[in-house]
Amino acid sequence: MEYKQEKVSITRQNMIFKHLGLQVLEKDVKSFYEDILHFKILRTFILSEKEANDIFKISQNVKILYGNCEGVELELFINNDFIKPTFAHIGICTKNAQKIAEEANKKGYRVFTRIKENSETYFISDANSNVFEIKSK
Repeated sequence: MEYKQEKVSITRQNMIFKHLGLQVLEKDVKSFYEDILHFKILRTFILSEKEANDIFKISQNVKILYGNCEGVELELFINNDFIKPTFAHIGICTKNAQKIAEEANKKGYRVFTRIKENSETYFISDANSNVFEIKSK
């Protein structure tokens, strides 16, 4: 099956992404999100078991850290149950792509570097298999 790549222009501006929610292991908050991605915690709260069940069909209280990662708002749902890897990922453009990848590698996180047409793209993963595709601006 062949796909055509088409440029799409967005004419309506009435919807924007507000934040991304990720399930993370508690051990990654400091060493991965804060130290490597420079996540700044703005507030912390608990989603009740009832609301978690009503929204996500997961019956447990869950601690949520809401913050900012260089302009991207994240909700980190603390759950120490490992999740199965998926193809889901977050793409980030930054001036510090190589530095972020080096820091992740130094701390023992998985880093894959793809070299393509004189550019490098880094794929780094936290311990719960959340993947970040990081390119240079």
